[in-house]
Amino acid sequence: MNKTLLITGANGYLGHYTVQEAVRQGYHVIAGIYPHFASVRIVHPRVQYVEIDLSIEAGAQHELNRLLQGHAVEAILNIAALLGSSDKEQNEKVNALGVKNMMELARRHQIRRFIQVSSVVVLKPIKGPYGEAKLRGQNFLTASELDYTVFIPALIMGPESLGLNRVLKNVFRFPFFVPLIGSGKETQHPVFVQDFAKALVEAVENPRTFRKTYQIAGDRVISFRNFVKAILKHYGKQRIFVPVPVGLAKTLGWFFQKVQKVPLFTAEHVKGVLQDSKLDISDLQRDTGFVPTPFEQALDQSLNAIGNQWNQMLKPRAERVIELE
Repeated sequence: MNKTLLITGANGYLGHYTVQEAVRQGYHVIAGIYPHFASVRIVHPRVQYVEIDLSIEAGAQHELNRLLQGHAVEAILNIAALLGSSDKEQNEKVNALGVKNMMELARRHQIRRFIQVSSVVVLKPIKGPYGEAKLRGQNFLTASELDYTVFIPALIMGPESLGLNRVLKNVFRFPFFVPLIGSGKETQHPVFVQDFAKALVEAVENPRTFRKTYQIAGDRVISFRNFVKAILKHYGKQRIFVPVPVGLAKTLGWFFQKVQKVPLFTAEHVKGVLQDSKLDISDLQRDTGFVPTPFEQALDQSLNAIGNQWNQMLKPRAERVIELE
C-alpha cells in the first residue's frame, strides 16, 4: 500500500493512537500538529509532521498546501478540536469554522474522503458553546458533497484521557469520601481509545460508511456511581459517596477554567455529567463489524497504565516520542 492520510490533531490524545493505527495498516501519514499540553509524536519513516491551525483558512495554510501538492491523499481525518473552553468565539473558530476550512482544503486538493470526529454533546439537550460549535461543524460536513463519515463518541477511555484522569483525581482527592455531583445515576458509555482509532482508520476505504454518521461506544452503559465503584474496586479502595450541589459544582468549574491551564473540571463538564450518555452502535456494527473491547478490560488496561499518576496526566508535560518499528 502506498496511500496517504492527512490526520489533524495528530499529536493529541486520540490523534496519536490514530497515527499509530494508520501506520500499522500500511498508510503514509501527514500528521497535523498543534500546541498541546501533553503532545505525543510518533516517529516512523511513513509519518511526516506539519503544523495545522484549524482556525486559518485553507488558502493561508501555506506549508500544508505545499506539502499536499506532492501527495495523493486518500482521506482527511479531522480529529483536532478545541476542548474544555466555554469561549463561544474560539469554539466557533476551531470547532465549527475549522471544519469548513478543512473541507475547503479537501476541495483544493481533490480529496473526497473526509472523516470527522464529533462529540456526544451534539446529541444532548444542553450543549454549551463547545457542543453548539461541534454540531455546526458536523452540519457543514453532512450538507456537503464530500464522501464524509462522522463519528460521535462519548467518553474516550484510555491512559491519557482527561475525562478519566479527572475522575481519578476527584475519587482520590480525599481519604474517606468521594464528592459526587448530583445523584450519580446519570450514565456513561465509554469507548476504548484503541478501538476508536482502529474504527477511524478502517472506515477510510469502507464504502458502506460513506455519507453516514455513527455513534461509537463500548459494550456497556454504566452509571457514573458504578463507574466510580469500578475504579475503586480496581485499586482495592473503599469510599463514602458525598453529594455535591450542582450549583456549587458549576461555580467551581467556572473558577477552575479561569485559573488552571488544564482545569480539574469545567462548568461544561458538569453539564455533561448531569446528562445521560447512551449511544447506539448497531449501525456501526452492521456496516463495519465493530467489536468493542469489554468495558472491564478497557478500564483495567487504562488504569494499569495510569497507576497512581493521574495528577501528572492532568499537568503540562514534555513531548513524548514513540518510535515505531
